[in-house]
Amino acid sequence: MIKNIIFDFGGVLIPLDESKTWAGLEALGASEELKDQKELFRKYETGKIETRDFLNEMKTHFFRKKIFAGDIATAWNAMLYTPLPGEVIDQLRKWRKKYRLFLLSNTNDLHISEIKKAAGPFDYKMFTSSFEKIYYSYEVNDRKPNASIFEKVLAENELKSEETFYIDDNKKNVKAAEKLGIKAWHLDPEENSILGLDKVLSKHHS
Repeated sequence: MIKNIIFDFGGVLIPLDESKTWAGLEALGASEELKDQKELFRKYETGKIETRDFLNEMKTHFFRKKIFAGDIATAWNAMLYTPLPGEVIDQLRKWRKKYRLFLLSNTNDLHISEIKKAAGPFDYKMFTSSFEKIYYSYEVNDRKPNASIFEKVLAENELKSEETFYIDDNKKNVKAAEKLGIKAWHLDPEENSILGLDKVLSKHHS
């Protein structure tokens, strides 16, 4: 019996288009090597580097000598091209009547600040209040697919893995959850919608 649901954020609850970010960065004169700066991105995603320092480090990977941090931030956030969908917020509030809901996201300060701004204080509060607890990677200094971040959510909230369901659009993260005994759904946003979750869950309740 599923009693708890852990949601990923981007690609599951809101659409993402990373190509918009890379197109924006390239238009500003980003070098090809910027895409290889995975360690820099991981540091920012786990809160080990501040936004100002992250943007300054990003500047070193552009051909243009004069590049503004604000322009880089705008391009970085371009993947977040729509506000929080109202139908998703409505559905979350229905699900929380039946399940304990949690949010677990690999994200960063710039993205969350942009989401708050685009949604507005009321809708963002409606969204976040649907969850018992929210885990943003940059705030908890850990990220998926590390087992430790899943174990943290389970332990802090006294969740049993066999009673917990996890949804993510990244297969590596889904496999990491499943290794801990958590039931999981790899949601391909091109083929499925989170609004179809009830149908998926019904298989685990039958």
